[in-house]
Amino acid sequence: MHIVNPTIIMAAGKGSRMRASASVSAEILMEAQSRPKAMIRIGQGGRPLLEHLLLQLREEGCTAACVVIAADDQLTPSHFSAHPIPGLALDFIRQSIPAGRTKPEGTAQAVQLALEAMKAWQGHPITVANGDNLPPRGMFRELFKHDCALPAFQPDRLGLPPDRILAFAVLQANPSGQLSGIIEKPSPEEVSASVWPDGRPRVSMNYFRAPHGDFLEAVRNTPEHPVRLERELPMAVSMGIKSGHWTMRAIPMAGAFLDLTRPEDIVEAGKALDGGGFALEQ
Repeated sequence: MHIVNPTIIMAAGKGSRMRASASVSAEILMEAQSRPKAMIRIGQGGRPLLEHLLLQLREEGCTAACVVIAADDQLTPSHFSAHPIPGLALDFIRQSIPAGRTKPEGTAQAVQLALEAMKAWQGHPITVANGDNLPPRGMFRELFKHDCALPAFQPDRLGLPPDRILAFAVLQANPSGQLSGIIEKPSPEEVSASVWPDGRPRVSMNYFRAPHGDFLEAVRNTPEHPVRLERELPMAVSMGIKSGHWTMRAIPMAGAFLDLTRPEDIVEAGKALDGGGFALEQ
């Protein structure tokens, strides 16, 4: 199959906040606790979130995807073996927990594992996506128009609770639209100082696109965060920008996401999907 817009999906997360809730049914709670986060089924069709994401990728121009899963995840590969997606070549890479650690090394390592494994992708721009949320329709199509870019979303149009939005990284861009900085866990003062010419801040939803070689060099050289003790993808991108080697375009976008963070989100995401889902706003 001809490789077009190859995409890495980070789906090794367990969903630590999917553990308890008094406001959902026992059935929903069991779904949240017994399956990998990306494989939680939503909507009347009972498809896993990851399947919805892969179908969207295919429809918007991707022909090859590599899903990074947990070392003990048997469900995800078996599901897609039984339910392949025509027109999409799908590979799986396992991210293990090294001896002496309680969790994997982080998202930069997940991307590194995929890039090193998918040698046929060399020379292509690589897109990185999350396995635990579904972006508005049309986002990938816009992102695929650029070799090195990330979506810069309006936080007040994401359709997410304010407390969740506060955790997102704020993006800084120069007047020509090139990314100049990513501020993780920003303070209110940093948010105010990072507004764009239209007076609004923009946030990262952890979707990125960059040339294969540049991406691989960045994630290989990403140090461990001193507090969170993980090698994180936003840090890898920041290093690429600060080195002057990358010129990454920040694309202003607006649109709502389907996000699975808490058990209650399963119900709300299902309702939204059954109602037609969300599309990128013009």
